[in-house]
Amino acid sequence: MRLRNGQLSWREFDGEAVVLDLAGSRYLTVNAAGTVLLKRLAEGCMRADLVTALVDSFAISDEAAAADVDAFVAKLEQKGLLEPS
Repeated sequence: MRLRNGQLSWREFDGEAVVLDLAGSRYLTVNAAGTVLLKRLAEGCMRADLVTALVDSFAISDEAAAADVDAFVAKLEQKGLLEPS
């Protein structure tokens, strides 16, 4: 999976990020965990890579990381910020 290419811009500030959807003139902010995931999604990755990134960055369980990844990805999909699979 990957962030939608072309009409998204995002910047990191103090470990958090602001994402601007240029097509819809909307923005969203994400916390430190979301910023870790955005970085991976900008490059393109698999769900397992996202889970590992959270486990490695925040020393949380695989189950907690998987739940967080699923919720984050669902929100991005809902907002149309991921490329279609």
